Amino acid sequence: MGVFVLEIAEDGLPRYVMMNQVARETAQLEPGFVEGKTAAEIFGEVTGRRALALHLGVVKSGQETTYEVSFPLKAGPKEIRTTLTPIYDENGALEYLLGTSVDITSEKQRDTALELMRLAKDSAEEASEAKEQFLANMSHEIRTPMNGIIGMCELLQETTLTDRQRLYSETISGSANALLDIINDVLDFSKIQAGKLSIHDEPFSLRRVVHEAQTLLSVRAASKGLAFDVEYDKSVPSNFVGDASRIRQVLLNLFNNAIKFTEHGRIDVRVGYHKEAARLPLTISVRDTGCGIDVDEHDLVFSAFEQSDKMATRSEDGTGLGLAISRALVERMNGKIKLDSQLGQGSTFTVYLGLPTTDADVGDYEVEEPLIAPYPPSKEEMTQVPAQDSTGATLDGMKILVAEDNRVNQLVVSKMLGSTGANLQFVPDGAQAVEAYKSGECDLILMDLSMPVLGGLEATRQIRAYEKAEDRPACKIIAVTANAQPSDAEACMAAGMDDFLSKPFRKGDLISIIEW
Repeated sequence: MGVFVLEIAEDGLPRYVMMNQVARETAQLEPGFVEGKTAAEIFGEVTGRRALALHLGVVKSGQETTYEVSFPLKAGPKEIRTTLTPIYDENGALEYLLGTSVDITSEKQRDTALELMRLAKDSAEEASEAKEQFLANMSHEIRTPMNGIIGMCELLQETTLTDRQRLYSETISGSANALLDIINDVLDFSKIQAGKLSIHDEPFSLRRVVHEAQTLLSVRAASKGLAFDVEYDKSVPSNFVGDASRIRQVLLNLFNNAIKFTEHGRIDVRVGYHKEAARLPLTISVRDTGCGIDVDEHDLVFSAFEQSDKMATRSEDGTGLGLAISRALVERMNGKIKLDSQLGQGSTFTVYLGLPTTDADVGDYEVEEPLIAPYPPSKEEMTQVPAQDSTGATLDGMKILVAEDNRVNQLVVSKMLGSTGANLQFVPDGAQAVEAYKSGECDLILMDLSMPVLGGLEATRQIRAYEKAEDRPACKIIAVTANAQPSDAEACMAAGMDDFLSKPFRKGDLISIIEW
């Protein structure tokens, strides 16, 4: 610790009479240099004048004072914390100032580094929140028209169509769902980056998941003339505990990629179980005879928004997120994914998982051959086929108030519920929804969230407040919205809604949530 003594001279200025070695070395001063001098004379310029002013301040106040100063030295500035204590003579006159000083340069540097880290963290969190908000807004804006497309396609498929017309409507629906998959991919990747992706473990049939994924993509494989086979040996357990939806997502990504980058040949899926492997006994391999991937680019294909530039079919569409998400999901399940490929010799992606087996009942499942639609269309396409059965639901006499500002979505709801016997009333904003509820009777309200004048959350709060004030029974309110994040559902429940249905939705989903 540095120690020094200042004497109050006849001219009233504090002058140094002693400075120990630590203090001299800290200030880089020679022995004997300081005696009889003021701080201004020793340190000069801004530093000296500031130090003298601090000394005079203690003389004037007569109180012990602690302060910090910065010395601009050749090796870099030093930060010094000094405490000055007044010393009085026997007559009560101020005679000396006793000073102690500590070098706090390292402490200051640490504090500065911590503050910079905090600012950087805050900036990163703000950027992350801005990105999440942007993605949520984009998801909402896309899901709203998507609800019209998918909903009207479903209604169209309930009418009498020729095989060709049905193929066209299913193609439109499939394309819309593919776009929805891209939206979900981007949102999933955002959740992965933010560490918010959750895994829900429960008993499921892996055999069912694998074959359902094959069935979903068999038409696409057949359209390219590719054989698409699954080998799930009887010796391999069927029932495991894990997140079936996430495993299905990984398989669909791998199957899709295999079909996308294979022009001739086949896709082979093999499921194995190796009891001798203590940690990751379950393996699912997807092998294709496609263009293959250069060894130098194996890591690249698992990166976000990337596809191998050396692939012959590089022009294929896609976000480049599929494999990045697949690897993140597999690693989130404490597994790993491996790529074995060479350019021009096909590729094999193998997923290794350590899912526990289970004897829990997950329902019987018999493997059926994948349904493959005729391609190209057959001559029988133009024959009339009966319309698909509707849900058969009846909502006779139910009065339903629909708060929805989008005309297309109004039409979708109208057509979906038109044959159920429900009485529908449409309003284009939340304010009119509140007034319509107050002026009439209704059994249920379908409430959009993002509407002009008054949003669905505030409209719900006003309705609940009105019911409480008028001692009126609570009307069931269901959020029907393109705001599809878990936080949106939580906000709806907090506002007083009873249930939540995200767009795009199917007719059966809408009727089920109304009947529940």
